[in-house]
Amino acid sequence: MPTFLFLAAIFLLVAASTLLETDASPPPKTNAKLENEPSTGNAEPKAEQNRWDSAACHEGLTLSPDKLIVEFAGENSGWRSVRAKQQLISKDGIFYYEVKISGNVNGIYIGLATEQMPLDTWVGRDKGSYAYSNSGSFWGHKQRPFIEGNPKFDPNDIIGCGFHLKSRQIIYTKNDKLLGTAYLLVDSAAKLYPCVSMFNPGTKIEANFGLKKFKFDIAKAFRK
Repeated sequence: MPTFLFLAAIFLLVAASTLLETDASPPPKTNAKLENEPSTGNAEPKAEQNRWDSAACHEGLTLSPDKLIVEFAGENSGWRSVRAKQQLISKDGIFYYEVKISGNVNGIYIGLATEQMPLDTWVGRDKGSYAYSNSGSFWGHKQRPFIEGNPKFDPNDIIGCGFHLKSRQIIYTKNDKLLGTAYLLVDSAAKLYPCVSMFNPGTKIEANFGLKKFKFDIAKAFRK
């Protein structure tokens, strides 16, 4: 009998201790979110970084995994174009991107195109597209088929292209220089995408759609 009473006393002590520990624990927060759980609130999602569009790329061009570098594939010359996935993003009323040239500098056109432009021609030739070519000519404006006399491309040049939203003026830059385009305008109704065309093997370019600092200070150049 004393043994039974002793065991019962131990059982009661253990049960009481368990109840005290449970009561001391903070209650669970039923509305708390897990630390790594994605937010479902009203926060604005970040805009997707623009890239070259694999669905709008000539089969004779290859894209890097991040879809920023374009390279001419094969040994046979011919016009091959690629268009960006998104239209140019406006920053302070300026639509602009840059391209760094490496390898062969001949037969490169850097510009803007519509979704309707074929991929087996060069940007600037098709209606509604505009371009700055390696030979120093501007293409795609109503004044004439092309305008000559501008700086030619050199290896490792950084060429910029865009337009001013309010005035519709096209913008071309070479490294840190703004080129004269005061009377060259883009179609006000056109939806324009960055576009690059290549003709020769050994051609390679890398685009900067604004993720990195631009070579040319575009905001300063058009600041009022």
